[in-house]
Amino acid sequence: MVLIPAGEFIMGTNKIDTEDTHKKIGAVKPLYLDQHPERKIFLDAYYIDRYEVTNAEYSHFLEVNQFTDIPAHWQDGVFPEGQGDHPVTQVTWWEAWSYCQWSGKQLPTEEQWEKAARGPDGLPFPWGDEYIKGKANVGIEGDRKTMPVTSYPDDVSPYNVMGMSGNVMEWTLDWYLPYPGNTRKEFRFGKVFKVLRGNGFQKAGHYFLEAYRYSFSRTEANPNDFFENVGFRCSSKL
Repeated sequence: MVLIPAGEFIMGTNKIDTEDTHKKIGAVKPLYLDQHPERKIFLDAYYIDRYEVTNAEYSHFLEVNQFTDIPAHWQDGVFPEGQGDHPVTQVTWWEAWSYCQWSGKQLPTEEQWEKAARGPDGLPFPWGDEYIKGKANVGIEGDRKTMPVTSYPDDVSPYNVMGMSGNVMEWTLDWYLPYPGNTRKEFRFGKVFKVLRGNGFQKAGHYFLEAYRYSFSRTEANPNDFFENVGFRCSSKL
């Protein structure tokens, strides 16, 4: 795990999509508005996994606990050959939460995840101010499948946390709720959906847009659902 020191960081954004891109692509909600307002937050020190949880690590968890909820794409309870160091996917929020609890950790909050990704200066991307194609397994320009968690060494945050821009999107602890100071009437806000952070490989869809590449971007999903490009990592207190 990586120690994230105590201190302030910049969370969220004040960006606005002046072109109403969501209407052109058929997205449910306007871009950026659920990430308002940009604000400074203080967090106590904590630890976060340097890498996303892998198939091999999750397989060990299943074996030790005789856990019966197996990722949907595994055959006879075994992950695909040669993919032990790929991030585990097709796990629900509840399954990810169970793994973190078993390991003596917890799913990261949105605040913990975003600070680990953006650093104390609120970088829009883990590596800096500009998006650079090829630094992460992201969108439709990447590998369009999971890759080993060490395969994109340039996808690294100021705290040396890896893979926070790409490979797979990640479950967080939090419900999809408005940030303090956000007065938007979003019908999906509430204790129904959990928040996904980061981006991942994509085969199609609107997640390849620039708006979803930023480290402040957030997406919501039903905690009972699972996806081929969603995984997780854990965090813990000191």
